[in-house]
Amino acid sequence: MILIVAAFVAMVDRAVMPPLVPVVAADLGSSVGAVGHSLTVYALAYAAFQLVWSTLSTRWGRIRVLTVSTALSAVANVGSALAMDPVMYSVARGLSGAALAATITGVLIYFGDTLTMKQRAVAMANLAAAISLGLAAGTVAAGVVAQWWSWRWVYVGIAVACAVLVGVLARLKEPSVGSSERLLTAVRLIAVNPWAMTILFFAVVEGVLLIGVFNYLPVALQVEGASVLAAGLVTAAFGVTVVVATQLMKLVLEHWPPWLLLLFAGLAMTAAYVALTVDVSLHSVLAGSSLLGLAWALGHTTIQTWMTDAVADTRATGMSFFSLALFAGASVGAALGGVAAGGGGFGFAALFVASAAVSLFFAVTASPARARYRVRGEPAGE
Repeated sequence: MILIVAAFVAMVDRAVMPPLVPVVAADLGSSVGAVGHSLTVYALAYAAFQLVWSTLSTRWGRIRVLTVSTALSAVANVGSALAMDPVMYSVARGLSGAALAATITGVLIYFGDTLTMKQRAVAMANLAAAISLGLAAGTVAAGVVAQWWSWRWVYVGIAVACAVLVGVLARLKEPSVGSSERLLTAVRLIAVNPWAMTILFFAVVEGVLLIGVFNYLPVALQVEGASVLAAGLVTAAFGVTVVVATQLMKLVLEHWPPWLLLLFAGLAMTAAYVALTVDVSLHSVLAGSSLLGLAWALGHTTIQTWMTDAVADTRATGMSFFSLALFAGASVGAALGGVAAGGGGFGFAALFVASAAVSLFFAVTASPARARYRVRGEPAGE
């Protein structure tokens, strides 16, 4: 449970930043653009430190790395709260992003080390719900605290949460890992592991469709004349659906095979982008966001669980590459979204048609691939 809470706090740390950009800029007497650079710094630091933390976890231990990284985030959030100019603020946020890069991947590695495949499926569902709740809670909390007190108290609160987590995380039992994992050796093993490479490909596709392109749904809606508030509210259906669907999934995980979940995920993505191709309105974006949230709940959790088993002998490095693949796909999707935004409604129509086609491709390839896969590694003693 404490690892789920750690993931929640990590997502809150990321989610508070976008809504605070104009507030921080006004308070520091700077431009929105200057403070907005902190978002890029955070994202780059988060991606760059994935492999660093996974490598250290094989030497120091999974729990020790999570404890140290969370402590560093507490310090970085104090620095964020004390920032007096955009540069100091961006540096502090970058340090927090670098520190918390260890959290989600670390939790995934820990689940892989200690849980059976069936147990992991339930744990992944809980993790997905925690991530979605963290993103939603961070956005709301940032607005409320900044409105009634000061943006600096947002980061004080996160620092306190991280400090508390440090004490609790340190009490967790370190999983027994059978072999020492060296980075270059692990990379070579992953490169010649056809299942790992297949899953990484699907992770890239997921990143494109469920993060990159999805982030442009509010923009597409605003092009059609909707307000920023309305666009934000309807796309929030993504997070709500993830929370609900991941909890309902627990009722069917014992009865539905993983390949069927991936099939439903692919079909949900296809339906979402077909609806958006036909019409971009409050109703279609609400429906599309809900369907994409369903796809995330069904598909992403299944692929995560799949990856923990496919790279059982190189799990730390493998899960880091999984995160890198997901965010690489998100970057591609965001780039395509940026091109589409330049073309207005016509550009978004082309983007959604292409996304629907790729979604259907995902459904007809990921599902049979998972059906052919046979479970490899289980924790010792299970």
